[in-house]
Amino acid sequence: MERVRMTSGKEYIEAGAGPAIVMLPGMEGSKWFWRYQVEAFSERYRAVSLDLAVRKPALSTKIGDYAREVLRLMDSLDVESAIIFGESMGGMVTQYLSLEHPERVRAIVLCNTMDNPRRWGFGPNMFTLATMVHQLAFLPALTDDQRRRLLMWVGRHRGFVMDPSPGNADLTEYLMEHGLECGGAAYVDRVIAGGSAWFTGRLHEIAVPALVMRGTEDMLVKPEAALELAGRIPGAEVVLIDGGGHCCPHTVPGLTTRAIEEWLRRKGL
Repeated sequence: MERVRMTSGKEYIEAGAGPAIVMLPGMEGSKWFWRYQVEAFSERYRAVSLDLAVRKPALSTKIGDYAREVLRLMDSLDVESAIIFGESMGGMVTQYLSLEHPERVRAIVLCNTMDNPRRWGFGPNMFTLATMVHQLAFLPALTDDQRRRLLMWVGRHRGFVMDPSPGNADLTEYLMEHGLECGGAAYVDRVIAGGSAWFTGRLHEIAVPALVMRGTEDMLVKPEAALELAGRIPGAEVVLIDGGGHCCPHTVPGLTTRAIEEWLRRKGL
């Protein structure tokens, strides 16, 4: 990576020069989620990965509150417009930006995300059980070794954001370090914001090139959710990341990066 910079309040990592790409993480909100793509795309682009805002919980919280923080940080970095990648909750923020601030968005990559929160894959199944166990991994009484073994079990059973891909061990370490880095209160605020998101009826208004990506092992976002999301965005393309789960940019970074690079090339971006 050419350079890594952080501001004192709003944190980010940045590398490269050229057209701007801004990358937004999921609900854990860490700038490090996209670190492999920051490195890869820095050869041709100014690649910037952001933390999500850390906010106190409020019942009035909306995705737009997080989008405005993204815009303020883009302003502070002199990024007038950018190609925006959004993973999970970051993908909801990306949809908001493309609808409400299209002048700031050149193209979008929506990764393992949805247009409304009614599309989760929960039900009476092993995924739901493993997701519940996933939450136990963050109990403060556990040792790091116990936490790691719990998360690896969750991955074998495809719970929450985990999957059985080779990169799941790296994802486990990432979650142990950054999973609740923002604090429990900020995480609750993000749950509230994501739970109130609803873009279904407006997706036809998105007027920039769009790529919808889904890891084939993602149990959190159902296949039909990704297809319906893409089907409502004019001209959107769909790419499946074979063997990747909900966090495929992190667990299978090579496949994910190549898929995005090929799409950007086809679109002349």
